[in-house]
Amino acid sequence: MKKFKAFILFAHRWLGLITGLMVVILSITGCLFVFHQEISNWVRHDTFIADEVPAHQQTLPISELQAKAAAALNTDRLPYGLTTYKNPQKNWSAMLYKGGVDSWTYFGSMETYKTAYINPYNGQIEGIVNEKTDFFQIMKGIHWSLLLATPIGQPIVVWSTVIFLILLITGMVLWWPKKWNKIGRKRSFKIKWGSTWRRVNYDLHNVLGFYFLIISIIIGFTGLYWYFPFAKKSMHFIASGEYKLPETTSKAVVSDIPDSLSLTTSSPMQHAYTNAWAEYPEAYSIALVAPVDSEGTIYATVRPDGQTYYGNSSLQFDQQSGELVSTARYKHKSAGAKLVGMNYDIHVGAIGGLPGKIIAFLASLICASLPITGFIIWWDRKKRQWAKEKRRNRRDEKNKNNVPQYKVPDKAEIV
Repeated sequence: MKKFKAFILFAHRWLGLITGLMVVILSITGCLFVFHQEISNWVRHDTFIADEVPAHQQTLPISELQAKAAAALNTDRLPYGLTTYKNPQKNWSAMLYKGGVDSWTYFGSMETYKTAYINPYNGQIEGIVNEKTDFFQIMKGIHWSLLLATPIGQPIVVWSTVIFLILLITGMVLWWPKKWNKIGRKRSFKIKWGSTWRRVNYDLHNVLGFYFLIISIIIGFTGLYWYFPFAKKSMHFIASGEYKLPETTSKAVVSDIPDSLSLTTSSPMQHAYTNAWAEYPEAYSIALVAPVDSEGTIYATVRPDGQTYYGNSSLQFDQQSGELVSTARYKHKSAGAKLVGMNYDIHVGAIGGLPGKIIAFLASLICASLPITGFIIWWDRKKRQWAKEKRRNRRDEKNKNNVPQYKVPDKAEIV
């Protein structure tokens, strides 16, 4: 048992020293990103919120607003559509993202990444946000791949996360009390604030690490979702009992032009917009994307609330009539698919609303502190070992100099 614990301590110590800096970087950037939505809404209030809402609340035709937003973004079409909101005070938004550029940096691999905000009542562009220079997008880029291109930086991030999960487990083994008596529990569950700085630092590392262990493991494991297929399969297994993911391919839906001629409307996009909100009158937002060809459908993504993404549904409408032709509703998804879809919201704590975000924020902060307090423990012990060894060497040298030297007598002294 002693050899096993010595091995665990050795692995915990050196794996921590190797990946400590990476864990600090990932934890701090994750910590800062948790409340990005709330902070952005406050900082860019004038861009996100319309100055004045007409009493009639009548918006311009959606096709006209799409054209204005596309022109503002200097593009022929909006590949991610125009996002409309239930809140009459919110400006509508359109994002343009073009990636795939050969580069070794994260933002260098993007040709453009912008979002335009348009007043739906008068068509005025209230602002264009360059997401590439946005503070929170930079934090996300560091967290995602250290601002390196995804194929270069993401493996470093992911394997550092794997090692961090190992550190959490080995830390649990080292934390485990030798005896579950009153003294053992007190040492393991309480920080002795009135003690020496060494003891306080040690308790901060061990006690806080224990209290946030489960949350930290969940955050770390959900971070593996975007790189390792087994993480996604494991989440699907937890909810459904099936490790294999269901097939994602589905039958393509097209607009049946001949049959739709009798239902053709002069404003199919407007009709689709009206029908989408009729299907989900309580939704937070609905984004509508125009078809790319003569057989494509008008695609709508429904977001139920402004905090999470997992409950999204999608609708497809005939491009000639604006009538609903296909649905993929969240409520019809399997339990496994629902949990897999929750991964991002679990990772950032949004799954639990504001309390969940606060917990994720604190957990990320504690995760950032663990390598620091752990390094202090290691460095302090090293310093004391070096000082002890130095004192021993000086003592040995002193003893060596104080040893009386034996003098060989000459012949005269013998006589």
